[in-house]
Amino acid sequence: MLRIAICCGGGFSSSTMAAHLNKQLKEKHLEDKVFLEFIPFANLYGDDSAFITNAHRDRQDEVDVALLCPHLEYPARTAVKEGKLRIPVFVLPMRMYGLVDIENLIEEAEDVLELWNNGAQNVITFPDEPRSMTAPRTVSHRRWVAQQNK
Repeated sequence: MLRIAICCGGGFSSSTMAAHLNKQLKEKHLEDKVFLEFIPFANLYGDDSAFITNAHRDRQDEVDVALLCPHLEYPARTAVKEGKLRIPVFVLPMRMYGLVDIENLIEEAEDVLELWNNGAQNVITFPDEPRSMTAPRTVSHRRWVAQQNK
């Protein structure tokens, strides 16, 4: 089972997105394939300086990959420099963030894990997207590449 964390700073947009994606998981009968949970970014790695309840509890062992909302690119890079992340993290492209459906999200997570397993370092980016924040796509990287190659 693929375990995905959806992370943002405070939680409103990503918790809403996670609830919507979990609804799609059930509708498409994918609950046995994917576990998806909203986790505030500070809670992911147990940031004691965060003003979030229980932020000191590191939750990285609960998930395989963390997909972050776009505004967390800088905090993610800072957390990497400070050695706080043990799992792959990926900043979702801005245009994809609000429009993503569960299939695209699963493909994105699978491809991020593949890059990680092949030696990519955090914050994970695709080779043709050095900054996912500027990527123009609204679909998974896999589908974007296929569309471009048509």
